[in-house]
Amino acid sequence: MVVGPNAGSLDALLGNYHGISDKAVNFVEGIAGAADPDTRVEYDMGCDFTNTTDFGGVWVASMANVTIAVIGFTPVYEGEEGDAFLADGKGDRKNMDLPASHIAYIKALRKGTKTPLIAVVTGGSAVDISAIEPFVDAIVFAWYPGEQGGTALANLLFGKSSPSGHLPVTFYKSFSDLPDYNSYAMKGRTYRYFDKEVQYPFGFGLSYSSFGYNWVQQPKEVKMSSDKVSMQIEIFNTGQYDADEVAQVYIEYPNMDRKPIKELKAFKRVSLVKGKSKTITLEIPLEELQKWDDTTKQFKIYEGIYNLKIGSNSRDTVLEGSFEISK
Repeated sequence: MVVGPNAGSLDALLGNYHGISDKAVNFVEGIAGAADPDTRVEYDMGCDFTNTTDFGGVWVASMANVTIAVIGFTPVYEGEEGDAFLADGKGDRKNMDLPASHIAYIKALRKGTKTPLIAVVTGGSAVDISAIEPFVDAIVFAWYPGEQGGTALANLLFGKSSPSGHLPVTFYKSFSDLPDYNSYAMKGRTYRYFDKEVQYPFGFGLSYSSFGYNWVQQPKEVKMSSDKVSMQIEIFNTGQYDADEVAQVYIEYPNMDRKPIKELKAFKRVSLVKGKSKTITLEIPLEELQKWDDTTKQFKIYEGIYNLKIGSNSRDTVLEGSFEISK
């Protein structure tokens, strides 16, 4: 059973700033196209963006082996002023909440069904997922995935490929955790300067498989005259599915003014057959470690110990190391 106001939406595929293609495949079409001839696929819009009491498709969902509910936002509910003409405030969202009608619909589906319920959430920015987490068996954040978004989703749900996307932003718990917009200071903003609890950290992503990391070669001593920091790690696919892992290298700087908590400085996607491993090289150009010196009013590379945190997101440390930059 495929339900939800965004399941058949062209807007939910394309987002803002797009052209038009006659090859677009929405979520309903993608799932129907991937199902084998013995599988019956039903569809119901289910709910709209305002009504919190009247829903469709719940009875049919109760008889389905699995229900896929496509909810969230489209560009008319978030975006630039004038474009998002149905948004509260007619532009950028005032909070991170999912539409109340979508939350109510997920609860109604959960009450009416005993089989797996998957929420697919569309949108162009961070969303508070906590209101639906207790009621669903899985959540796919689809963003605005483009003309073949329905095909991509079906490939994931039917196991043709393993999820490997990672968040390019932090999913905070609340707008109230962030500084007021009357200040443009970075303190308390983004994974680089935010130290409170989050919903999902920058770089977060799940897979059908699991992975292990080992050091092969940690960075050697680095001189100011060096052109890069280089390291090698071995990544193991320890699960039961062929999958991609995205190894991420975060730097913790030595003592300096206004230093970030950490910064992503290298990453690499690795395709791994189940049970196999690969050794990869990760490099950081030394010039990318420059920071602004407020005294001399110019960029400089600071001497000292730099700590390495390597894992699959900004708050996941699987390997640790360090290197020293000296003259």
